[in-house]
Amino acid sequence: MTRNQLNAGLALGSVFLMAGIVVFAPPVPPASAQSQAERICREQGITRQTEGYEYCVSQATRALEWGKPEIAYTMARVTADARDSCLEYGLSPATSGYKSCMEREAHARRLLVFTDEPQYDREIAHQ
Repeated sequence: MTRNQLNAGLALGSVFLMAGIVVFAPPVPPASAQSQAERICREQGITRQTEGYEYCVSQATRALEWGKPEIAYTMARVTADARDSCLEYGLSPATSGYKSCMEREAHARRLLVFTDEPQYDREIAHQ
């Protein structure tokens, strides 16, 4: 057996070995919706220490579970915008006024986002 034949045999054996590992290896589960939502919220600057974190994660998780990742990103952005507005109003985080502001601002922004969405189901029903 020549050196080239030996190298070719080793290469072919390596390919079959790797194919066997890939075929019989357990699948890697996808990241959970909640862990994806946490990442999306962190990307918008909403961390565990931030007021609105639970709101952001719950809304983004729900959107991901519905198969709507674009809405998950939108909800994270809504939370970040609400936080920024409340801070601009001069409210201190961890106060009841700040928490009320976050709830009010996030709710108002969420309504604005979804009223701008096209209502295809209504348009189809009226045709």
